[in-house]
Amino acid sequence: MMFSCDEAKYDLDNPYDPENMDMDAPALFFHPPEIRAYLGESISVELYGYKLNPAAAAHLEILYDWGSVKVDSVVPGPFFTGENDPVEIVMDADGILDVFLYYLPDTDADQNEGGTWSLVKIYFTTLSKGESELVYGTNTQLRNANNNALNIKDYGKGFISVE
Repeated sequence: MMFSCDEAKYDLDNPYDPENMDMDAPALFFHPPEIRAYLGESISVELYGYKLNPAAAAHLEILYDWGSVKVDSVVPGPFFTGENDPVEIVMDADGILDVFLYYLPDTDADQNEGGTWSLVKIYFTTLSKGESELVYGTNTQLRNANNNALNIKDYGKGFISVE
């Protein structure tokens, strides 16, 4: 009796996979990158890191159309979770959302392992019809345990379309 193994072949055709987004790693992007919603609807988007180096802290500056959407809440993702939940500080003013995340060291580590993970999830309520854009601001940065800035090569954009 003979057994034959053929390797499975998969089409990596999901446009939301980082490999299909034409981004150079390490990168930050929005997931999903495009959201279609109705007026008055609650929606969410995750701020993702793609092949990030180990980090101990982040300042995520998100620019958004504050006449089109309202920030309801921000929840830390698994990227900065260790033995403890991360420290999170959120400031929201006139279309600029600043999220500061700090990894709380445990007995084994003073920074995370990096990789591709969600940093935070933002919940919005739609306020007006039309198109609006989500953009990472110039103050966005990640730092390692030695307080050195991590290199981010690419920043994705997000879009919200409200009917």
